[in-house]
Amino acid sequence: MFWKVFDALEDWFLVVTLGAMMILNFANVVSRYLLSTSIAFTEELTTNLFVWSCFIGAAAAAKRGAHLGFSLVVDSMPGLARRWVAALVTMLTLGMFGIMFVLSLDMIETQIMLKQETPALGMPEWIVSLAIPVGAAFCFIRFAQAGWLAWKKGGRQ
Repeated sequence: MFWKVFDALEDWFLVVTLGAMMILNFANVVSRYLLSTSIAFTEELTTNLFVWSCFIGAAAAAKRGAHLGFSLVVDSMPGLARRWVAALVTMLTLGMFGIMFVLSLDMIETQIMLKQETPALGMPEWIVSLAIPVGAAFCFIRFAQAGWLAWKKGGRQ
């Protein structure tokens, strides 16, 4: 049950953020052509939503096994070696997302301390930056799942 909710959360988040980006950009284009003026905050908000979508989208792609990979060398290995290579790649990937998570928390702490704000909306910068640790956590979970499945399948995705 938990994983169904988790899956739905990812998918709906992507649907909502991509829909919002489309609507914001469309409204800005219409405003430029009809009113000869730009809606200033739309570019900033769209960029921020895009960052969130990239991280959550990377996690959703890992869930589906949709990340590109070059497997010619690994596929030619015997089963046990293939399994260990998949485990090594998974551990390195999890390590990278773990480091990203920890360092992003330091960055957010600095942004809070310095009271940094976004230029157009004037909202706290750390809210935008939360995409990094949240996305890293989602990616960590999904790549761990993908690695476990690869291990169970003898190193195949």
